[in-house]
Amino acid sequence: MTEIQAPSDPKALIDKAMAENRLAHALLIHGQNLAQVERFAIELSCRLLGVSATPEQLEEKLFRHPDVFTLRPSKKSRVISVDDTREAIRNIQHSPQAGERKVAIIFEVDRFNTSAANAFLKTLEEPPLNTTILLLTTRPHSLLATIRSRCQLFRLPTGLATFDDPTAQEWLAAYRQWLSDLLTGQPGGKQCIPHFIIGAYGLVERFSHIIQTLGKTAWKAQSEKLPEDMSDDERIALESRISISIRQDFLAAVESSTEQLAREKLFDDSSVPIKLVESVEALEKTTHLLRLNMKTEAVLESFLLQALRIWTAKG
Repeated sequence: MTEIQAPSDPKALIDKAMAENRLAHALLIHGQNLAQVERFAIELSCRLLGVSATPEQLEEKLFRHPDVFTLRPSKKSRVISVDDTREAIRNIQHSPQAGERKVAIIFEVDRFNTSAANAFLKTLEEPPLNTTILLLTTRPHSLLATIRSRCQLFRLPTGLATFDDPTAQEWLAAYRQWLSDLLTGQPGGKQCIPHFIIGAYGLVERFSHIIQTLGKTAWKAQSEKLPEDMSDDERIALESRISISIRQDFLAAVESSTEQLAREKLFDDSSVPIKLVESVEALEKTTHLLRLNMKTEAVLESFLLQALRIWTAKG
């Protein structure tokens, strides 16, 4: 199915599709930032159901709506099980209670296990009447091709990777300085490799502390807006997801900081472009390992030690 990239005003595209009665029964909404994807889906759901509230109250009011159904990963494994999927399928078969339309939101749809994905595929093949299904993910290509083909793909535009927290900004500045020192051999040239290694371990410790602090703060704010009927297993998975999302955003900012340093040093050292490419490749491997639930500290340590080798190598 054709993929649509949301314009600068995604609301305009939705308005047009709704006015022309062309809105697909299932939308696969994806982008790099999961929080952005979820916020867009919440706002769209409110539009579809005619829910109005202040921005701060929108999410809480939506999840209290009798015609909204959600399916989320559960437990620390953060998997959408086949039992939870079948229960969600049964729920969305009911007729609307408050209006003419129902909305089902599948959070982190890439977390379906195989049985759950196959079970949900049947619902996409024979969708319930008057139901719009929103499937949310940052990893659309992890889904079964048969699921993707039965949805209208809706890609949100990628924004500049930023991380506004002051402590994170301080970390990123220290990371760029560390890279700069590696490139120039300062302070003290090659004999200061032990100094650089100590710096790397300091960055690892600070990174971990920042992620934990931001995760606790974000979870406290999010937990106050959750549906009252959300299960404990779903809460555990959501808390884990919040921490993972913050970590992903932080790593995206690390990549942007690496590119920023490379631009600054581009004309000082001809080896900078290849060092940048190798660093981005190492970061991508880091992100992949973290998705496999490896420990953050161990994986970041590995990346920084690779960066030490990359940025101290002679071109």
